Amino acid sequence: MSAIKTSVLIVDDDISIRETLRSLLEDAGYAVFEVQDGLQALDYLRKTPSPMIVLLDLMMPRLDGAGLLGAVAGDTRRLVRHRYILMTASHETLSLAFVHLLSDLTVPVLHKPFDIDKLLEIIASRKLPPA
Repeated sequence: MSAIKTSVLIVDDDISIRETLRSLLEDAGYAVFEVQDGLQALDYLRKTPSPMIVLLDLMMPRLDGAGLLGAVAGDTRRLVRHRYILMTASHETLSLAFVHLLSDLTVPVLHKPFDIDKLLEIIASRKLPPA
């Protein structure tokens, strides 16, 4: 009997980043899924029966990472069971309200370009609730 793989959802509008992360994470033993924006991610996360780790880009069209995390904060049943990691290439200062939201949801921020070992360490540290 094989162990159940931890699932990771990559949410990024940059296809090359999604492909690179997919390859890296699959090699590390994760089950990987991907979408290109926050709206697709919300739909996917609401429908998936099991908790996932979500690698979430901050800047995306249609619904960005901040918008998705705002939806998570407003949904106490389905979306909070997932664990989120925010990825950003922006070096702009985050708003105080958004920093508080990240803190409330215990969302670490990973700056691009990121160190692969650091990424894997953060993913491994995110404990998922039982399915």
